[in-house]
Amino acid sequence: MRMLRFLVLATALPALFAADARAESPQHFAFEVKFAPYAPALDQTSGLDGRTPFSDQFGDVTDPAGAAPSRGLLSLGEIDYQFFNRFGILGIGFGAGYYRRSAPAFTNVGTPTKPSFCTVKSNNAGGRTYVANGADLATPDSCFSGDENVFNIVPLSLLAVYRFDVLDKRFRIPLIPYVKVGLGYYIWWFGNSGSFVSDVNSKDASGNAITQAASGSTVGVVFNPGLAIDLSALDPRSAYALDKEIGLNRVTLFAEMHGAWIQGCGCTNAIKLNLSDITVSAGLGFEF
Repeated sequence: MRMLRFLVLATALPALFAADARAESPQHFAFEVKFAPYAPALDQTSGLDGRTPFSDQFGDVTDPAGAAPSRGLLSLGEIDYQFFNRFGILGIGFGAGYYRRSAPAFTNVGTPTKPSFCTVKSNNAGGRTYVANGADLATPDSCFSGDENVFNIVPLSLLAVYRFDVLDKRFRIPLIPYVKVGLGYYIWWFGNSGSFVSDVNSKDASGNAITQAASGSTVGVVFNPGLAIDLSALDPRSAYALDKEIGLNRVTLFAEMHGAWIQGCGCTNAIKLNLSDITVSAGLGFEF
């Protein structure tokens, strides 16, 4: 009889321990940090009439076309509040990030009364040629003023988030597909070596000179489907200890499509740059 009790206990203990190792504290929040290559579709902004100012200023000098914008690094963070946790996790999220590009500033190669700035075109050798007043410049350095132009973007987003973690929790398959959709609000400004925000000089309909800050914001829609891998499954005992000590339920490694359609709503007369792009971001997530 004692032997029978011992066998039952020996059989049940590993199952009880495994179940306890997967026990989790209440889960309400998620935090992510991620990075993506990004190039805003600024050259597709309405009203440019075929001009490509972003490509001219920040283009990839090694590109055969000579005028394609190269991608810079977009750094992003996100925090979610998870209010439903049964068949998957439903939450709302807030994201913010930062993007910065800099390049030598073009100078005026014309006259004060008739300014002329450089433009860029491709040449037969697959490189870039700088053009001013309709002619190729023999010395491209004359295009640049010695100053530096800086383009900054702070992307903000308000998101509805759904994570399908049933495979991970119920079947021990550490894959978590998810989707995020919401509104994007991108704050942008141009600066230079001498000022944080540059000024733009132009004329109104009556021909009067006006000066305004080279800054603004653009709204749009963001859509981010992705797939996460539960790294906690690699070492369940350590994950269990972290959960008990600091309430960290899960650590994930993920990749997601970063789809942003940021072109403005047409509701004001303010400057609205086209900051759309479709790229891929990757990062780490922490749920607690």
